[in-house]
Formats: sequence, structure tokens, C-alpha cells
Amino acid sequence: MHNTMETVNDLSPNSIEKQNQEASALPPNSSLPTKTKSSNSLIIWIVIIFICIGSAIGLNFIKNINSPSSSLQTQQNTNEKGVLRVGETIDEDGLAADTKEFQPFIDYLVANLHQYGYTKGEFVGAHSVAEMTELMREGKIDLAIDSAFPVYIVDNLTGAVPIADRWKGGVGVYHSAVFVKQNSPIKTVDDLKGKLLAFDSETSTVGYFLPKAELIKQGYTLTKKSKPTDACAQNEICYIFVHGNVYDSVAQGIVSAGAESELEINNHFGSKIADYRIISRSPDILRFLVAVRGNVKPQLRESIKSVLFEMDKSSKGKIILSSFAETAKFTPVTSTDSAYGEIKNLTALVEQEIITQ
Repeated sequence: MHNTMETVNDLSPNSIEKQNQEASALPPNSSLPTKTKSSNSLIIWIVIIFICIGSAIGLNFIKNINSPSSSLQTQQNTNEKGVLRVGETIDEDGLAADTKEFQPFIDYLVANLHQYGYTKGEFVGAHSVAEMTELMREGKIDLAIDSAFPVYIVDNLTGAVPIADRWKGGVGVYHSAVFVKQNSPIKTVDDLKGKLLAFDSETSTVGYFLPKAELIKQGYTLTKKSKPTDACAQNEICYIFVHGNVYDSVAQGIVSAGAESELEINNHFGSKIADYRIISRSPDILRFLVAVRGNVKPQLRESIKSVLFEMDKSSKGKIILSSFAETAKFTPVTSTDSAYGEIKNLTALVEQEIITQ
């Protein structure tokens, strides 16, 4: 949205002086109202002052709107002490839904880390991997909990430390799959050339980064399109983002194929899964990673790990895990190699695109 400001030409100093001279030269029987020069100047300068104040307020408002941090929760006070901040890229459910999902888990962490001075916790939603990286670098996120690609980028650019695998949805590993209708003429990935593929969102690992990187690795050219009716060259695979509508886009014939977690594909179609066919699978990767800001003190880092790994062993912890998108448990990550696996080999293919979103 652009703001338009009108220019008040008759309030410039030269114009004011000219007006005063013209006013003094008017004949006595002029129909214009007569005022003293000092009275005119006083009124005009009062108007100028109010315009300047208004302009300053307006410019400050525009600056705040365009600020990168404006996309975050406005009530967040990043300098407030005693606050544990947990971040994730916002998914298709939106900030409010993500906050509702994360908050009980964050409160549980805070309750078990009070010895470090934490009194409350907040969810911080980032609209892109680049934004989450910046927030982590600035110390505005203490823990990042996200899929492997975003966490790997944040790790590389900020020195964050992966500490755990979150078994979201009850599983510790998963992979991406490209699927089509059972009666589709597309039999192999090569048949996707000249066709349209549906991806989930710009921040999804199995719904975007992983399948795209795998296809690029195999030598295919992928081109983003803005709508399904856009033309696609016969030597490239085209794609659009459909944000949570991957399954419906394939089912309704809007696109030729879709990419998502094979586990989620099976869960979504259920008894109708026989109507669809998998034409490509990626290697398995860890389900969801937890990374701690690099400059968090080792003692606190170990305490956070202890709380996470003990959650599934207590009745209260199990309740919180169940409400946290049916997380089964958290398990240790022993090294960056075990944390990222194939992600480390594929990220270079799409990293520049990720960090410039």
C-alpha cells in the first residue's frame, strides 16, 4: 500500500512573502479581508508546524509497517528478561493456530526451567526461513522447532545447535513423495516435463524443499508459475504453491502431480489411496528438529535436553505431547550428520532461493 501526500505550495517561505507583499499592495476598497502581516505569518507558521508534526508521525508509521519485525507478534518485547522464546516458520494454519499449538508445550518448558529465571514463554512465528534466521541471530528466538531444511539453514547461518528430533505425528523419520492419479498417463518423473506440479508452501521441507532438490539433483529444470493456466515449456517441470491444497489440486485435476509426505498422503486419502500412485520417493529424514541458539550456555542447553527427553515418561508430559500435534516423544541428535543426513547434500541446490525468500 502506498501513501500519497499532497504538497501545499502556498506555504513555502517565498510564497508567504509574496502573499504578504501582494496583500500590502491591495487598494483600500479591495474585497479581500484585511489582516496584519504579523497575524498572517503567525497563522501560517502554526499551520506549517502542524503539517510537519503530522508528516513525522506519518513517516514513522510507514517505517514501522515496512520494518521486517512488523510481521511478528506486535506485543512481543524482545528485550524482556525471563522470557523463553520458541520459533517456527508459520504454516498454512496461520499464526494464531500455530501459537495455540505451541503455547502449552512452551509453558511446560518454562515450568521446568524456572531455575534459570524464566517466568513465561512466547511463540515467535516467522514468515520465512530468512526471517527466522535473522531472529535467531538477533537473540529473539531461543529454540527453533521446525522441519529439517529450515533448521539446517538457521544452523548454517547462525551457529544454532541441533539437539533433538521431535516425533511429530508419532514418527521419527519421514520422506517426500510425488504422486499422481492412478489413471494418469504419467508413469515416471520424466513424464512430468511440460506438466504442472503442486508444492505446499515456501517453508515446507517434504512439501517443497526436499522434492524440488531431489528433482534438480536428477537434472531436471523446475520453473515456478503463478497460476495453473500458465504455459509450461516441454523441457521443464513447472510448479505452483497451493498451501495445504496439494491433495485436492491433484484430485480435481488442477495439476498433474503433487508432492508431500507419503505418510500424510496415505492418511489424507485413507480408503481411497488406491486411486493414486507414487512415482518418486526421497530418502528418509528426521521428522522435526529442535535447535538451540548457539550462545545459550551449555548448562541451560543440557537442562532443555533433559526436559525434552523426559516428557514422554510422565503423565503430564504425555498430555502436553499429545496436544502438541500428537508428538510421541523427543529423541537425542548426536551430531549434525545424524540430524540432517541427505539434507546436507541437497541444500546447496536450493539454499540461495531459501535465504532470499
